[in-house]
Amino acid sequence: MSEALKEPGTGSVPADTGATQVAVRADALAPHWLALRDVAIGAAVLSLFAAADAWDAIGGFALSGALSVVDGLLVGAAISALAHEWGHFAAARLSGAMAPTLPLSAFPRLFDFDFDRSDARQFQAMSIGGNAAHWTTLALLAATLPLDAAGRVALVAGSFGFCVFASTTELPVIARVRRGVAPRSALTGVRRVLARNARMALAAALVLFLSL
Repeated sequence: MSEALKEPGTGSVPADTGATQVAVRADALAPHWLALRDVAIGAAVLSLFAAADAWDAIGGFALSGALSVVDGLLVGAAISALAHEWGHFAAARLSGAMAPTLPLSAFPRLFDFDFDRSDARQFQAMSIGGNAAHWTTLALLAATLPLDAAGRVALVAGSFGFCVFASTTELPVIARVRRGVAPRSALTGVRRVLARNARMALAAALVLFLSL
């Protein structure tokens, strides 16, 4: 989602290299190094959740139960956010868009989308890819986790909350571009709805947690 929220027009570094060629910014880092970083982050946060979940299963204390729920909500959102960014990146590259990677220090952003050298179709592909990735992650969590403990329910609810936040932010942009609005213009006003969408996402996560 960070790609959809960045200021347009900063994804490329033009240079005068002649009449027929324009310089295109190269990757700051090979994608496999970014993948290694995010796999490590995903493994670390899931391990923290697993420890809290195991402690709650063994001890059954109020503190262990509360910790497993808090960890579940945060980790579910974090895992879905990682998947979302990689969905954006994979779809951008597969569509042929100019999407140079960023250095490790730019976390959680993976890449810049070059608005000047990519078209509306490629922007649509990039945007849809991120949304497909986070909803797929939610489906996998819900299908593979036994939802017989509060912490595991919270993990799915946290993932759902992120899905609601990201999709309520990005789907209107996708719809505007589909109607023919230029990607730069379609992003106008997105930042103004973030607080509202975050509240909707939190409410959705809590409703799902309480209903499962």
